[in-house]
Amino acid sequence: MEHHGITAPDYGTGQKKLGLYLVGFISCSLLTLLSFWVVMSHIFSKTEVLILIFSSACIQFLVQVLCFLRLSTQTEQGKTNVMSFLFTGVILTSIIVGSLWIMWNLNYYMMH
Repeated sequence: MEHHGITAPDYGTGQKKLGLYLVGFISCSLLTLLSFWVVMSHIFSKTEVLILIFSSACIQFLVQVLCFLRLSTQTEQGKTNVMSFLFTGVILTSIIVGSLWIMWNLNYYMMH
């Protein structure tokens, strides 16, 4: 039996490359160790610790999106994936902000 024209589906993520996964793994590990060291060393003030941890978390999020999810805009399917990812962020933001707004209003009206 011959397989005529069977190709792997295009998910818009490009080819899997071990080097990209290793870069992502090492970067995420270093950022996690940096956050742990910042907290355990007691060198920085609480504000500086929070800023460093938040910055490290944001950078780690970008590393994971680029290295592990492999979001890119190189293909049409890749562009669709990025738009879906951004739309998910919009929905999550609206749910979180709406929930906080409702809770703040409930607290305000319960106290007055």
